[in-house]
Amino acid sequence: MAITRKEKSTVGAWLLHHDQKLSNARTTEFENIATAGRAARLLSSICREVEWTVPLPRVQELGRANGIRRHEVSGLLETLSAEGLIDVSESGVAVLGVSQANLLEHAADVFEAQSPHTSERAVIDLAERASQRPISKTDCAEEIGDVFKMAKRELAELFDVSERIGFVDYENQGEERLYFNGTLFRRDVASKALAVLESLTLEEKARLAAVEAKLDKVACLQLEPVQGELGMPLWSKLHQIGYFEVSSLTNERGETLFVMKPSALAKYVPSGLADMLDDAKALASSLTYGIIKSEYSRGQIRDPAALVGALINRGYVEGPVAAITNDYQALEKRGVVQVTPSTKGHRLTLLKSEVGEMSRDLILKGDASAIAAQVIIGSSAGRFSGPESKRVIERVHTVPETRASVSRTLDILRKTVR
Repeated sequence: MAITRKEKSTVGAWLLHHDQKLSNARTTEFENIATAGRAARLLSSICREVEWTVPLPRVQELGRANGIRRHEVSGLLETLSAEGLIDVSESGVAVLGVSQANLLEHAADVFEAQSPHTSERAVIDLAERASQRPISKTDCAEEIGDVFKMAKRELAELFDVSERIGFVDYENQGEERLYFNGTLFRRDVASKALAVLESLTLEEKARLAAVEAKLDKVACLQLEPVQGELGMPLWSKLHQIGYFEVSSLTNERGETLFVMKPSALAKYVPSGLADMLDDAKALASSLTYGIIKSEYSRGQIRDPAALVGALINRGYVEGPVAAITNDYQALEKRGVVQVTPSTKGHRLTLLKSEVGEMSRDLILKGDASAIAAQVIIGSSAGRFSGPESKRVIERVHTVPETRASVSRTLDILRKTVR
């Protein structure tokens, strides 16, 4: 069965995430993940250049800015060229029909072209499972073992290196391990989150599914209707474990609260980008207010795609409406937008285009996790900070090579000798 674009984007986003983690570990494991992730990072940088053909010295500098060493660039260019994504000539590198919108799909294609090992597919699957909800190591072993036909010894090594590198977060539960995505589920509530989700009745699961179906279409909903549909006891349980998060907008009419799922933005993103994600949530909340709460005279947003498109592509929108001066004040303070007088009344200028792109996908697609994953491109691992930083420092050590990897290496070497 052919893989869908959404599935390709999911794989591509995990490739970027895992490559970022691999940059903090001294290991030669998962080379195909690293190749695909770094090729995508380099391709993204070249795509953003104004010139059609980018001189090779500049390509090398773009790679260096993305944490890619000079000697790696030539190999990555060969890989991208073999996939028909770039043309390399004496004058430089030209991109062939690639945009940021389909970058993650191309990353997945590059990965497949490398004939990845079963273990590489398995660590992507493991990260995806741990992002849906906290999951026990025992359940992971059973499910992943069945899907990828891996023996117990292989699974044990897979889990060990995944923990060491940081593909998943974990905590001990007696003799058991609990795996989870630490950006979505806080370490101090991961066990509670699993207990709450497993305790839901069929009727509660149905109510939750109905709300999630709405959030899959529009990632930002007003709080009160969501609480009404779930019921306050269920809402309270889910909110306490971080399954939903609340953002607010304050204007001349008071405070309005909105609900989002953390996974709609932060699924693939290191914790060090939390401020940028908060900016995206705030902008999405402001725009959602204009869509569902403002009347025409105040500045109702009747065509969200056109308005957000103008903010991103042209850089501003303007008009004689109160919404511009009242609904974006928090974003002004955060330096995301700027409000100035205009011959047409007021002008709202977007200062951070990447925040606009994430907000666009939240509002129009219900999920901006893929575009958020691309934000990590161009940000070296050393620039991230936050709760994970200490764990990152601890992980910068040699990760033991798995027996499967040793076996593959010896097999190749011995065949070469013959």
